[in-house]
Amino acid sequence: MKTAKELLLAYIDGSARESAALFAENGALELPYLSDLGVEPRYEGPANIDAFLTFLHERMYPGFRFVDVQIYIDTPEQAFGEYTIHHQSGISGKTVHQRFFGHCTAANGKIVLLREALNVFAAADAMFPGGLADVVDRTSER
Repeated sequence: MKTAKELLLAYIDGSARESAALFAENGALELPYLSDLGVEPRYEGPANIDAFLTFLHERMYPGFRFVDVQIYIDTPEQAFGEYTIHHQSGISGKTVHQRFFGHCTAANGKIVLLREALNVFAAADAMFPGGLADVVDRTSER
């Protein structure tokens, strides 16, 4: 049975489909700070996680790979690590340097919860041609 560290590393190295398959049926992927950019912050179940990760892998950062992976917490049920991408956005065309950290909780060889955090400024540069200015313009219209 895979440990939390093994699952986190497989998630980092996998394709969208491979990574989504690591989640339990009721497992969740949370990126809470994306809500500041108008993006859903939580995806539940492998099918929904696969759809979100496919968007990231094919549209947002086509062909990206995580680098500079560091694991700081490693127990059978929990792992915490940091990982980075340096890649051109498929949406804005900008080269984005994005550092993530993820806290992975596992049970029965599956991911129960992976909560990731990221730099919303870099995410805005990747998602919007005008970067953060586009986000400010969108929120002022509400």
